[in-house]
Amino acid sequence: MARIWYRTFGNCFSIRRLWLFPLLAGFFWFLTLTILLILWLAIGRPQYPGQEKPTIPFISSIAAHQFKPVFIVGCVATGFGYLGTVFAVHYVRYAPQFYGLIDDAPWRQTTSLVALMASFVAAVSLILLSIFDTEDAPARHRQLLMGTFGGLSISAIATVAVWSDQIWGSTRFAGLQKWFIFNTFLVLCEFGTGFAFVILMDEDYFNSSGIFEWCLTYLGSLWLISFVGYTKFREDEDSSFNDEDEQQPLLV
Repeated sequence: MARIWYRTFGNCFSIRRLWLFPLLAGFFWFLTLTILLILWLAIGRPQYPGQEKPTIPFISSIAAHQFKPVFIVGCVATGFGYLGTVFAVHYVRYAPQFYGLIDDAPWRQTTSLVALMASFVAAVSLILLSIFDTEDAPARHRQLLMGTFGGLSISAIATVAVWSDQIWGSTRFAGLQKWFIFNTFLVLCEFGTGFAFVILMDEDYFNSSGIFEWCLTYLGSLWLISFVGYTKFREDEDSSFNDEDEQQPLLV
C-alpha cells in the first residue's frame, strides 16, 4: 500500500508550470462571472421567469438566455482548469522534486485519489450544466448542479484532509502553513455561504439566494487562485532552479 500515488502517476509530469492551473482556473471563472454580470447590466437588468423583482438573478438564469455561449466557454475552461488544479495540488505533495512525500501515509494518498476523482465529476458536471440550461432542461440542469456541488465539496474536504498535517505543529515547508490556513478559511466560508444559499432558495427567497449564489461563486474563484501558493516554485533571476530553490517551493 506504500507509494500509492507515486505508483499511479510516477514522476512523468513537469512541476515547473503546474501553478498555472489554479491561476487560470480562478481567472477564467472570475472572468466568466464578471462578463455575465456586466452584460446583464448593460442590457437593462432584465427579469427572468421564476424570479420576481430580483436584485440580481441566478447565474444560470442569465446564462440560459442571451449569453449561453459565454457561459459554455467559461465553464469548459474552468472545468479543465479545476481538474488540473486538484491534480497539481496533490501531485506536488508526492513529487520527489517538490515536497517529496513519496512515503506519505497510505490513507492520505488514497484520499488524494478520491479528491482527483471527485474533481473529475465536478468538472464534467460543470461543463454539462452549461449546455443543459434551466430554460430547456431544468431537471437535468438541477441534477448536474448537484453533481458539481457534490464533486466540489468532496474534493475540497479531501484536499483539506490530506494537507491538514501542515496546521499541527511546525512545518518544514516555508510559507505552506499560512497558505493552507487561508485556503481552509475560504473552504469554510464557501460551505457557510452555500448552506445559506440552499436554505434561502428552498424557502423561495430568490432575491437573497441570488445574492448568496454570486458571493459563493466569486469566493470559488479566490479559492482556486489560493492554490497557487501550494504549487509555485520560488524562481531565481534566470528562471532556472537550483537545489536551494527546490527545497523552498512556496511563495513567502
